[in-house]
Amino acid sequence: MLYPLPADPAEPPTQAVESTGMTRTQRRTLLATGLGLFMIFLDSNIVNVALPSIQESFRVGESGLQWVVTAYSLGMSVFMMSAATLADLHGRRKLYLAGIALFTVSSAACGMAGSLEFLNISRAIQGVAAAAVTATSLAIVSATFPEPRLKAVAIGIWTAIANTATAIGPTLGGFLVQRIGWRSVFLVNVPVGLVVLLLTWRFVVESRDPRPRRFDVPGQLLLAVAIGSFAGAVIEGPRAGWLSAEILGLFALAGGTLVAFVRWERHSPDPMMELTLFRSRTYSLAVVTIFVVMFGSYGMLLVITQYLQNVREFSPIEAGLLLLPSSLATMVFSLEAGRLVGKSGSRRLILSGLVWLIVGLAIVIGGLATSTIAVVVGLVIVGAGRALSMTPSTALAVAAVPPERAGMASGIVSVQRALGSTVGFAVLGSILAAWLGATLDGHLAGAVPNASDRRDLTAAIVANANPRAYAAEIGPGRPIPQLDPTARDAVIAAADRDFVSGIRAGLGVAILLLGIILALGYRGFPRDGQRAEDLSSR
Repeated sequence: MLYPLPADPAEPPTQAVESTGMTRTQRRTLLATGLGLFMIFLDSNIVNVALPSIQESFRVGESGLQWVVTAYSLGMSVFMMSAATLADLHGRRKLYLAGIALFTVSSAACGMAGSLEFLNISRAIQGVAAAAVTATSLAIVSATFPEPRLKAVAIGIWTAIANTATAIGPTLGGFLVQRIGWRSVFLVNVPVGLVVLLLTWRFVVESRDPRPRRFDVPGQLLLAVAIGSFAGAVIEGPRAGWLSAEILGLFALAGGTLVAFVRWERHSPDPMMELTLFRSRTYSLAVVTIFVVMFGSYGMLLVITQYLQNVREFSPIEAGLLLLPSSLATMVFSLEAGRLVGKSGSRRLILSGLVWLIVGLAIVIGGLATSTIAVVVGLVIVGAGRALSMTPSTALAVAAVPPERAGMASGIVSVQRALGSTVGFAVLGSILAAWLGATLDGHLAGAVPNASDRRDLTAAIVANANPRAYAAEIGPGRPIPQLDPTARDAVIAAADRDFVSGIRAGLGVAILLLGIILALGYRGFPRDGQRAEDLSSR
């Protein structure tokens, strides 16, 4: 549903849409940018479901498969801010068209890949294109809707369109893989991409930063290395070990280049990122809130999907259907949040959303051992809370930046979304695996007396509970050796109990972080009638 707001006085009356307050151009721009992001979200969700079939097709182990998603994630993370800067300098519509075209072509290449190496290269190109689409999509929305109240409504609709892909992705992916084959999950992007290209070419108006500026090459390179090494450490941490030399080295590289980036940007005549924005408590809190909400809600999806498939023994499609109500709640409440920002203000919505997230996660924790229905109810509340907090936080962050730097603002928000979900996947998955590693061996002693067999069994269960981010819709198997029925049942019961305890520990960490942000937001977000710091003139 769209909501009545004042029409754009600059648009001729025939172009206005009375029921929404949006002009026809604005409405079609919103459709074009929302569908572009829809395609990106749909691809990431569908591909997760297809990975076992890809693995079987190319006859590779997990180590050979890992780059199908890692290449995409790194390409997207590294290029995000560069795409945002290029959009401000050379035109958001132009870069959006280029990103959609490249994503469409690389999707076709993935679908026709004859080798895993070619598929991985195509996935890396997809990631770069996805960064361009993600950053410029929000930038175009922000520039097209300069009035703050209407901007919030537009961001709510834009988020709802994108979240539809999250809602239908796993189920649609399972259907396509089972009926047509894994190549179809990539080829489905081609017709969607062509439609987005047509809509963008026909209706989206070009916008850019009018000020003469240079591309900040040193800043771009430093930030790319910082984000890339951090994302690489987070993605590889569960496999290599968080204290391994490889991962510690990547974290050290990320920290060192980030410090160098900050120093460079403070003295650069044309910085790619306005660091003065972070002097604003409101802006900084909005950006951190986006990261933590994505950390908690998407990290939860990983462990809950494993719970549904490993403990409750639902199929991937059934697990996707059980997650569907949560995604639908996010979609519906994104629309409502966009409308309510103008009526209630951002503070109340963000704080309410954080409370809903905490309550929803607490219900999930309580229902894990007893009721799948309670878990689904908790997930619905989490989905609603995510929308209520994310939409106004995003609107607050992009509204704080002058319109000519809309690309930079959207790039920062998009990076927080991407890193928050990636870190959530890795950290909560690792907490679950660490819990199992610490408790399962002792709990299996009665069923598997032989210490060597018990260690092997524990290691296999832990390995399957410690997936990479791409395993969100796959879930672990049940590596049970040839045991007598009584011992086998005892092993499964012990593993299930420890799985539930480990998931509770991970979700408890998410609740703790959300609680900290709630407390900081209660003190830091401007109250009703209190004006936030004005950054738009900086």
